[in-house]
Amino acid sequence: MQCKEGIYMIKVTNVRAAFPEAAGFYINRKKGYGAYTFLHFHNSVEVVTDNRKIVTQPHAVIIYTPEKPQYFKSNEPLIHDWMHFEGDISESVGIEDLPLNTVIYPADYAFITKIIAEIEYEFFSDKAYRGELLQAKLNELFIKIGRELKNSEYCPQDQEWIETFRALRVKMFSSLNEEWSIKRMSESVFLSESRFYFLYKRLFGISPLADLINAKINSAKNMLAFNDKSVEDIAFSLNYNNTTHFIRQFKQYAGITPAKYRKSVLYK
Repeated sequence: MQCKEGIYMIKVTNVRAAFPEAAGFYINRKKGYGAYTFLHFHNSVEVVTDNRKIVTQPHAVIIYTPEKPQYFKSNEPLIHDWMHFEGDISESVGIEDLPLNTVIYPADYAFITKIIAEIEYEFFSDKAYRGELLQAKLNELFIKIGRELKNSEYCPQDQEWIETFRALRVKMFSSLNEEWSIKRMSESVFLSESRFYFLYKRLFGISPLADLINAKINSAKNMLAFNDKSVEDIAFSLNYNNTTHFIRQFKQYAGITPAKYRKSVLYK
């Protein structure tokens, strides 16, 4: 089934989910890009916004408008979701209220890569209702990001913990070779385990251990893409004592085994 041209408010022109780049990768578009650009960085990057260079926290999101200058650089192996799209966003559900050309931090980011991957799949398919599904997935993405930003406003009593928890999160993600139990995490911020778990999930929309596993899987993807370490060595470097457990968990979160992921990246 061919969808009629021009009946959708937003049209995706290119998209990639969890796309890897080597350390040092950068984009410097002084005159911007001819379409909207959506970016979700899994790791910290340097970004220039409002003529000011900042270093983001992991899982920052930015939506550039057409022709807006773009600059970002990753000093470590990069994993990011990116998408170009065009059209009239004034009547599109969800995106009209999102801050543009500035870095934002959805409290729950776990859904972003999943939806971008679904958009990527539909973008490259020729199945019936492709256009309708793309529009629906775009709406879902922007609505969920907007909801996360609004939800953070509803809990002002939690604001005092945001920077403390983000700092802990960066520390955890920077030392994935170490053992991070709920006990260690909670003691790092001087909270009981139950209170820590409750606040962490409310602030980030994901449990501490699930968040940690996501970070390990993303780190494993980087290593599989950019070096020739064996799966066993990668598992050991991420504090997995059992390679079988690592492979099983990687497949659960990535939908593919480490060996098949490495092949898929090498032959792209």
